[in-house]
Amino acid sequence: MVYNEGVMQFLKNFLNNTTMYRLMLYYLLFLAGAAIALSFLGILPYSPWQIMSGAAYLWLVCYLSNIFFAWLFGAKPNLESRSITALILTLLVGPMALLPNIWFLTLAAATAMASKYVIAFRRRHIFNPAAFAVVFAAIAINQGASWWVGNVYLLPFVILGGVLMIAKIRRWHLVGSFLASYLALIVIFGIFGGREAESLAIQIKTILLNSPILFFSFIMLPEPLTDPPDRSSRIYYGILIAVVYSLFPILLPTVPYGLELSLLIGNVFARVLRFDPKFAMKLVKKEAGGTPPFSPSLIKEGGGGSSIMNFWFEPDQSINFMPGQFLEWTLAHPRPDSRGARRYFTIASAPEEKNILLTTKFAAEKGSSFKEALKKLSPGQELTASNLEGEFILPKNAKQKLCFIAGGIGITPFRSMLKYMIDAKKCRDAVLLYSVKSEAEIVYKEIFEQAKKLCDVKVIYVVTDKVGFIDKEMIEKEVPNFVERLFFVSGPEPMVKSFEKMLAGMNIPKNQIKHDYFPGY
Repeated sequence: MVYNEGVMQFLKNFLNNTTMYRLMLYYLLFLAGAAIALSFLGILPYSPWQIMSGAAYLWLVCYLSNIFFAWLFGAKPNLESRSITALILTLLVGPMALLPNIWFLTLAAATAMASKYVIAFRRRHIFNPAAFAVVFAAIAINQGASWWVGNVYLLPFVILGGVLMIAKIRRWHLVGSFLASYLALIVIFGIFGGREAESLAIQIKTILLNSPILFFSFIMLPEPLTDPPDRSSRIYYGILIAVVYSLFPILLPTVPYGLELSLLIGNVFARVLRFDPKFAMKLVKKEAGGTPPFSPSLIKEGGGGSSIMNFWFEPDQSINFMPGQFLEWTLAHPRPDSRGARRYFTIASAPEEKNILLTTKFAAEKGSSFKEALKKLSPGQELTASNLEGEFILPKNAKQKLCFIAGGIGITPFRSMLKYMIDAKKCRDAVLLYSVKSEAEIVYKEIFEQAKKLCDVKVIYVVTDKVGFIDKEMIEKEVPNFVERLFFVSGPEPMVKSFEKMLAGMNIPKNQIKHDYFPGY
């Protein structure tokens, strides 16, 4: 039991400390390595040398193409993206002798990279690059993907890494909607076609064990840059792709590459549903974010304690967001560490404010390469932001009573919400319980004091060094009519999980609790 808990904690820490893109890279390297090892052992009927040479060549072409197209379109090349695309193509189109197929491999890799820049709108690509490259190559030279990764020997590795990947990005609803719909349609079409149950069972078994459907579900389907922005839309997205893929053999039996085409059709659906561009963000100013006494020198290397900093950015175009939503921020910098060059940060400013506020906390010791690069950013310098998402937003019913519970830097969405209430003159019945370790860590105090004065919001500052933590008794005492309120809980994941359990014990229904946590950034 202790061993299992230790393993689970290790996996949690690993997922929390590894970005989604870096985890994807590790996963694909793990799969390719497993395929090479099994080929050396004679378990897979492939040449390990062909796998390795194909992977190396695809990576080289992706690397050079990415640099070229980034230069051509005035963009900053993404280092992880090119490696991920090269590895996905390796697992789709190989293994094959390099020289006789060099034109095909070159075309596939270059097309995948080109699709990110050429077939894009407002700096954001529309199609899954690997799927687009495979279809384009099939049309251009009548050679496409074999999906050789879909076999029973690689299946355990696909599932192991895939489960970790989906757990990290929390896309179980997307994967589940696609697989459940696809398998259900197989059964429905089989029944109407007069097939026996035993035959259907064999087909489903074959699909799950000896087809690329699980690799597709874990890798190709849940791509944040081409997925819809919210949970309900992603469920419809998964169902749509399953329906289209199921209908291909019936309506267009002579058209190959139904899996890839279904995904591309889904990509179009996602963009029609809502298209969020990629924004260029120019730093306007950065400032200390804590409450005096506070020493800005803490942000310098070698300083003691920790510090909170506000970064104000001017976007190159207006961002239509709702208070509580977040963006994926990309800051290209030399030699990124295992955390990568991307992070998710809540938009701390309100929609009515001209500039976009990013607030984060810096530890005294040297942090991630991303944080170090962000810390050194100077006014006038730029980074990019995209993937506007988040359902941690105010309810449409303005009469719904609210309770905000924040831990540390988890206060950022509430700054956005309360500032919005003030600026838009749309006050709500709200209570804020804000927990910090010390008074120096309190941020946005002037905003909260305005909310108290102008919107009659009750604000409780809970300094844990002095009064301890927020507990059941405090909520019952300080939050009027707490059983009627919609609770918003934001902070580190362990804190959020603890509050969810506490509130459930206070007879707060699950649908009255919304959470937003940052599992390692």
